[in-house]
Amino acid sequence: MININEVLNLLQSPESKNLICRTLEFRPQNLAMFIAALSNMPDEYGYILIGASKNTDQYSITGISAGFKIDEPIKRALGLLTEQPIVDFGHLNIEGKNLYAIKVKRITSDIFLKSTHNIESQPDIFIRDLYLACIKLQARKIYVNATEDERNDFIADLLETNGYRLKDQTRRGSSAIGKSSGEVDIFIEKNGMPFTIIEALNLSSLNTSYLNTHLDKIYSYDTTGNVFNVCLSYVKVKDFGSFWDKYCAHVKNHEYPVMLISSDINADKDYSYSDIRFMTTTHNRSGKTTCLYHICVKIQET
Repeated sequence: MININEVLNLLQSPESKNLICRTLEFRPQNLAMFIAALSNMPDEYGYILIGASKNTDQYSITGISAGFKIDEPIKRALGLLTEQPIVDFGHLNIEGKNLYAIKVKRITSDIFLKSTHNIESQPDIFIRDLYLACIKLQARKIYVNATEDERNDFIADLLETNGYRLKDQTRRGSSAIGKSSGEVDIFIEKNGMPFTIIEALNLSSLNTSYLNTHLDKIYSYDTTGNVFNVCLSYVKVKDFGSFWDKYCAHVKNHEYPVMLISSDINADKDYSYSDIRFMTTTHNRSGKTTCLYHICVKIQET
């Protein structure tokens, strides 16, 4: 049931992460992204408010027509999701103005948008080529104690051999401290246009602060909003399985610069190797769905 007191508390709270406000929204794809994002949050429920805007502790009720209905777009939005969350929707009146509210209840399983591309899509092909490059990196003993740049050079060389146009250490976007353009680890073009960014790092443990910095860098470097980007970690730990479980749990709950919609820890189900793992997080960037691949490669101990 829609509860007006719950809505008012969320509007007035500066920390209401389980509230999404839009002055107007009819598109099923966007509604699906918002519903998925709320259903995957740790809070018991969340609200999508149409006819309102909010910035930290300030909100504004713009209002909508009393005849405003989006029942059909909501049904279409639910059809785009892999799981069906519990939702309730209807009109509210706040400050004498009409709003439309969608209440989304959290469920235990991850919800994400259904795939709209086949296995041979450009991201899939690229990830397959990158995965093969990582296998070759693992087999070269020379890279067991290598620097991040040395490993990146090897990966970049193999990708170029496969026909990708690369620019490594390209100055692009803003740095982590926002003072000047940062250096992208591997920047890939296709037909002269930005294609994807690989942000790489060496990890000897789950250093969450260091990892968070690199995750956030990706979005400052990606100035166009690529369909997908990659966070590639070269991992040197004894218990890779335990590390992977902790990594997945962390990146599923990280506060990204763009809205997190969902995560898929089974994205690598078609890849059988135990010491190269990847998962994906799906994000809403300016109303479009983008994907971040998280690839962890175990580097064998000497």
